[in-house]
Amino acid sequence: MHKLIPGELENELKILDDELKRGIHTKIHLINKPLFEMVGAGGKRLRPVLVLASARFGRYDFEKTKPLAVAVELIHTATLVHDDIVDDSPLRRGIPSIQARLGKDVAVFAGDFIFCKVFELLTSMNNLDILRRISRVMYKICEGEMKQREDLYNTDVTFRNYVCRIQRKTALLFGLSCELGAASCGAHIKVVRALNQYGVKLGIAFQLIDDLLDVTCDEYDIGKPGGADIREGVITLPVIYALQKSLQKDELRYILQKQKQTVKDTETALEIVRDSGGVEYTRWLAGRYVEKAAGFLKNLPDIPMKKVLANIAEYIYNRKN
Repeated sequence: MHKLIPGELENELKILDDELKRGIHTKIHLINKPLFEMVGAGGKRLRPVLVLASARFGRYDFEKTKPLAVAVELIHTATLVHDDIVDDSPLRRGIPSIQARLGKDVAVFAGDFIFCKVFELLTSMNNLDILRRISRVMYKICEGEMKQREDLYNTDVTFRNYVCRIQRKTALLFGLSCELGAASCGAHIKVVRALNQYGVKLGIAFQLIDDLLDVTCDEYDIGKPGGADIREGVITLPVIYALQKSLQKDELRYILQKQKQTVKDTETALEIVRDSGGVEYTRWLAGRYVEKAAGFLKNLPDIPMKKVLANIAEYIYNRKN
């Protein structure tokens, strides 16, 4: 992804990496090293890139925008820590997850610690409007996560419910990243709104591809075990499609409703989903959302970052991990 961004922005991301490591530093040795390694393992840094790129549509000031870019990445990191607890995931970004290394109880506190650091950072900015915007999205993210939990093993999940869930769980933070960057640098309200909608549509496409990769890729490709969603009872779009279209939908439904699947169960379910056309349909829909995201860029000022945002949308559609 870093190949898509200009040198100036790449240099800023290097500074942000140092800020992220400082942001999660603690004297509690139990979690300091695992958190440091998780942040250091990388990730795509998409959300801070969106903050920094969107801020160029106003009176750009890196020092003003930097804490917001750090904040959205820390929010994302905290949600990953908590996700891994819920999913009992052994890996994150190709290394052992916090919960696998230290146990679920310590991982809960580690995630909470990161959230607290976010609010410490934000309150230092003395900007109630930013706090309000971020708080509103954070509780919606929590609602999305709880909805996913509520719908585990529910093979009657509808397409509409699925899209609503991933919008809250993933897409709103993409939209917020763009919105914060543009608003913090005084961009016109129409630009702020367009960038927010670009981010939301981009985030939906991102999650669609994420759910597709869980069905098509292995652990080496995505840094976590493939087929995890099926094993954990998370019903995603490729599965919803298969439940509607596959000739083996009854067998698939039976497997998905089992809370303790065998390895053979999961392999069979994956094969049914792949053969149903669900992968192709999910990729097609992701492409539609990428097109919708790009549509919100058309009326923005023609500055270099507009092309960067268009390239990011294309990257998300084509990504392999």
